[in-house]
Amino acid sequence: MKKIVKTVDGILAILCCILFILISFGSVYAPEEITFYDGTNEVELLHIFTISKTDEDIMTASTAGASSGKADVSLFGFVPVSQVNAQSEKRKTVTVGGDVIGIRLYTEGLLVVGLDDVATADGNVSPGRDCGICEGDVITQANGKSVTSASEFAKIIAGSEGKEVKLTIRRNGETIPLTLTPVYSEAEGKYRCGVWLRDSTAGIGTLTFVDDETGMFASLGHAICDSDTGAVLPVGNGDMLTATVTGCTPGEKGKTGQIKGTFTQDVIGKLIENNEFGVYGTVSETSAVSGEKYAVASQAEIKTGDAQIITTVGNEGSKFYDIEIEKITYSSEKASRSMVIEVTDPELLAVTGGIVQGMSGSPIIQDGMLVGAVTHVFLNDPTRGYAVFAETMVSEAERIFMNAE
Repeated sequence: MKKIVKTVDGILAILCCILFILISFGSVYAPEEITFYDGTNEVELLHIFTISKTDEDIMTASTAGASSGKADVSLFGFVPVSQVNAQSEKRKTVTVGGDVIGIRLYTEGLLVVGLDDVATADGNVSPGRDCGICEGDVITQANGKSVTSASEFAKIIAGSEGKEVKLTIRRNGETIPLTLTPVYSEAEGKYRCGVWLRDSTAGIGTLTFVDDETGMFASLGHAICDSDTGAVLPVGNGDMLTATVTGCTPGEKGKTGQIKGTFTQDVIGKLIENNEFGVYGTVSETSAVSGEKYAVASQAEIKTGDAQIITTVGNEGSKFYDIEIEKITYSSEKASRSMVIEVTDPELLAVTGGIVQGMSGSPIIQDGMLVGAVTHVFLNDPTRGYAVFAETMVSEAERIFMNAE
């Protein structure tokens, strides 16, 4: 009898430990905030946790027509784990893309991508570095006038005759005045300042979605950054253009592949913002973008397992390809690397080797909903990479639209 009791006690102790571990895991893994759509009161998480609206808490209506309150996280539907913030909203529906697009971006100001010495009669000097300019700075004005092109700035420096040039730069969100004194370059026979600038960039990517209600589009899922400094390029203006795929260089371990394409001068959208969650703007006409309408999933509705991406890697247009969502990082903080995905489709692997440049922004579909977009590839394994939540990109598009009004 004592042996049976001891065995039962041991089993109960193990079960209690497992229960404690699961409760601890759930309290850490559950998102700090959850959105319930279209009157939904409950969401399942990892098949063992349930997030449900509290019975006693009265959801408070907001000015946007949504409501907020609390939700209970429970293990197997009855063991309390924690509480999270919750809000109820009408579910968003968007037109999902997957087509390759051209992006042409002109910076707001001039991005400093390098500082160099100028050879003068008195030796090498660096006027840019000496006056306090740093890589990643954005020059917005010279002598009180806005500057929008590197060639325009070069003319100002060349015509300075060595006199001081008053600059206004933007650095980490702050506006800083600087005084630059150009020097005469013996080699070039003109005044120089030793500052290398970038005023534009162009390339191809993938359209994620268009919001038919606002006319806003979202693409890439990550920022367009300067290749030399890594700084996010500030948008002055720019265009989304139609594009076609001309070929593909497959990715391999240690080497990123690339979709090759060309874009026309057929402008189908205007850029408004470039940030860590993608490139956003307005379409010229919503009819200019073709695609099916999908409901947008909340992050709590996404689960690990089978999914599909919509992407374009050939001249036959966008197609669905199989992937697996390996890992999900739930968080109330927005992040461009919210999911880890793996390409499993044999057809796509044969063409691209996995995720390649140009596929960024490819929509991810799971259970008939838009759940995210491809953002990055793992350099040591091109079959795998990161993705951003669709919910994040939609909220960014809505924020940008509201600020633009």
